[in-house]
Amino acid sequence: MLIDCIGVMLSIGISFFIINFLNHSWINFRSFITYWVYLPPMMAVFYAAGLYPGLVYPPADEVKKFAICSFFVFVGIALSITVEEADDKWPLVIAFVLATPFALIMLPAARELARRVFSRCKFFGVPAVIYVSGASGDVIITRLLKRPDLGYKPGMIVDSKALIPSTKMGIPVYPPSEKTSELIKSFGIKVAILCDYDRDTTYINSYFRYTIQVPKINDISTISTNVRDFGGILGFSSTHNLTKPISLFWKRFIDIFLLLLSSPVTLPVVALVTILIKITSPGPVFYGHKRIGKKGKEFKCWKFRSMVVDADKQLEKILAENPEMRAEWEKERKFTNDPRVTKIGKFLRKTSIDEIPQFFNILTGEMSFIGPRPVTEPELIKYGNKARFILSVQPGLSGMWQISGRSDTGYEERVTLDSYYIQNWSVWLDIWIIIKTVYVVLRGKGAY
Repeated sequence: MLIDCIGVMLSIGISFFIINFLNHSWINFRSFITYWVYLPPMMAVFYAAGLYPGLVYPPADEVKKFAICSFFVFVGIALSITVEEADDKWPLVIAFVLATPFALIMLPAARELARRVFSRCKFFGVPAVIYVSGASGDVIITRLLKRPDLGYKPGMIVDSKALIPSTKMGIPVYPPSEKTSELIKSFGIKVAILCDYDRDTTYINSYFRYTIQVPKINDISTISTNVRDFGGILGFSSTHNLTKPISLFWKRFIDIFLLLLSSPVTLPVVALVTILIKITSPGPVFYGHKRIGKKGKEFKCWKFRSMVVDADKQLEKILAENPEMRAEWEKERKFTNDPRVTKIGKFLRKTSIDEIPQFFNILTGEMSFIGPRPVTEPELIKYGNKARFILSVQPGLSGMWQISGRSDTGYEERVTLDSYYIQNWSVWLDIWIIIKTVYVVLRGKGAY
């Protein structure tokens, strides 16, 4: 909540600064600090919208609720100012309306940063008991240990197949028993995560304040599930949003808007990088790599050339002479330390500047800013029966895979993340991924 307050005040401060910059007489920039009095009611609105405590909250829903709540609060403040009889009220009205789009970016971004920073502290997070049957909870336990920013700390594992106490991944494991229940009660743990637990759950439902069920079959990983009643028989429905014409229109609208918005920065960068490549390495500036796009259509995915000109020939030599590098190539289709990359190329890759020419692919409609990463023909084998599903949408410059470690993640996780994106697409999810992309690019994590 404190971080949200800071995000709100920064959004108001930025809008006041812009109005003040246009005309010093319109508004006093420093006066934005006096509007902190609106923070308590705004936090109350956030609380009523379910934005607290904010643990493992679907990112698209979080962005959506921030957008809606901020809009109504800021517009409400602006409308209240319009009824005043002051002569200088209109710059204030414009400033508060202008604060809405900044809040849409600042609030999710501030939360993401706060989670990453606070997750390193002992006070952050809520302890949870993980109920499993054998290895049924290994994926969830590994994810929670790997991602402390999610907010749940595995404090104990109750395994229906365990006979005696032991440990797994450094976490104590106990068999289900009265003694185990008393131990949980003594620690005051109030969260239980059930991962295909095959024992009676009466005690779990009666004692724990919060319970989370993780189904064994999680193939349809959509958060937009709705309940349908077939005369007493319940069913769950979901919508593939990227099959709707209106969704495709908004996605294309966002692509064009971002192209126009970024052009004052990207065009000078393209000119500068072109000169640097020409000076430091003989050969063409751009490199078009054949990729498979929507519905299996082949296209050239453009990049700044970051390798030597005879890279293909050198690859054949590397694969023939170096078994370890050949194994790495066959597994991931890239090298962690590629000897073919030029000096300027290493910088371009580390900063992801080498991807900027793909803006042309976005302009022509072959790609989108957000979507599954375009794949090569040989890579499709690794996608298995998911290949057709992944190719049902436009590939993207950034996406769930890119913000989740990029080259540090394997194909299995890459397919899972891309499937999640397709099943849960919304404008809000794209906004969240764009925010995360900036964070990932600045860190340079997983880029090589």
